[in-house]
Amino acid sequence: MKTKTLYVSDLDGTLLLPEECLSPFTAETIKRLTAEGMLFSYATARSLSTAKKVTGALGTLHLPVIVNNGGAIIDAADGRILEAVYFTADELAFVKSVLDAENLSPIVYTRPQDAADSECVSYVDENVSRGMAYYLNSRKNDERLQTVGYETLYSGRVFYLAVMKDSREECEKAHETVLKDGRFSSYLYKDVYSEGWYFEIGPARTTKANAIRRLKELYGCDRVVCFGDGKNDLPMFDMADESYAVENADESLKNAATAVIASNREDGVAKKLIELWKT
Repeated sequence: MKTKTLYVSDLDGTLLLPEECLSPFTAETIKRLTAEGMLFSYATARSLSTAKKVTGALGTLHLPVIVNNGGAIIDAADGRILEAVYFTADELAFVKSVLDAENLSPIVYTRPQDAADSECVSYVDENVSRGMAYYLNSRKNDERLQTVGYETLYSGRVFYLAVMKDSREECEKAHETVLKDGRFSSYLYKDVYSEGWYFEIGPARTTKANAIRRLKELYGCDRVVCFGDGKNDLPMFDMADESYAVENADESLKNAATAVIASNREDGVAKKLIELWKT
C-alpha cells in the first residue's frame, strides 16, 4: 500500500516571496500537484482572512488550513472552524498581569462564535511601534480591526495575543515569564517584513504541531513533511517525519531540519515538492 503523506508549509518567509505573495511558479506547481492527489495545506501565524489574501492564486485548497500558529483548523472553502483553542479565564488573567507589569499593550484576537468571519482584532491606539504601524497599514481595509479602550481590550473569547515593539528587549522579560509558567506557547521574533519585533502568546495547546497531528489523523495520513523558516516552526519540525528549512530560515530551524532547501525567493518549497512527489 502506498504511503499517505501530508505536506504542510509555513507561509511568510517560506512559501511566500518577500513581497508577501506567491510566485506564479509556486502557485501553478501546488495547483497541479494537489490536482494530482497531493495532500497539501499550510500552517501560518496569519488569520484566515489575511492568509486568503496572499494565497488566492492557489484557489481553494482541498484540505483545511491551520491559522494563528495552530490556534484553529479551518475549512478554507466556507470558513467553518473545525477545531479551535481559547484562553481560559485564569490563563488570560495571568497573561494580562504579566503584560501590564511591563506596560505592554497587545493586539487581541477574539471570536464571539465558531466562525472565522466573526473574528475581532482589537487594539489600543496609542504608542504605536514601527512593527504595529506596518501591521495596521497593511490591513487598512480589514473589517476585523477595531480600536478600543484598555478596559475592554480583553473582552470576548480570546484565542491569540500579539505585542509588536521596536526592540527585543522591550518584550524579553514578559516572554520569559510567560514561558516559565508552562501554560502557554510564546514566540519572540523579528518580523519578516518590518523592523519590528513580534511577541505572540497562545494557550500551550496552540502549536502548529498539535494542529498538524489532528489534520494527519482526520485524513488518515501515515507521514508528515513540513517546510518552514522561523522559530515558531520548530514544534512542527520536531513532530514531522521530514522537515525542510528554506535557505533564508533561522539557523535554529536549519539545525533541526532534515535538509536545507532553496530560499523562498527561489521557489524552494515548490521545487522540493516536485522532487518529493516524483519519488
